[in-house]
Amino acid sequence: MHAARVSFAGLSSLCERILRDALKQRADIDLVLPWTRLDSLLATNSSGTPEILFLELDRQVLPAPLRCLLAAASPLRIVALSPDASAATIFSVTEQRTVLEGKNADDLCELFGMDVGNRR
Repeated sequence: MHAARVSFAGLSSLCERILRDALKQRADIDLVLPWTRLDSLLATNSSGTPEILFLELDRQVLPAPLRCLLAAASPLRIVALSPDASAATIFSVTEQRTVLEGKNADDLCELFGMDVGNRR
């Protein structure tokens, strides 16, 4: 069983080569090429094995299409490397649950920052 499945998209050839060489040393990492064959993108990742997509971004903001991809392809993680590979930003989507008991509609509105003082 693999600890993670990893793929690359849009990396410079040098950066991809460095990552590929490092991952070859890890028997618990499964390198998936091309990246479009990641199980989470195909909706076949029933094992829950984490999948990591490395890509290069100029900014630390994930473009909207990649946010949609990330949200739709759980348990995918995106690692965005800066162009000089000196920094990395990890993007993931996690489910958060908050159980509220004994709350009324006004309490809920206040939790979400909605002004309840202007009622008709």
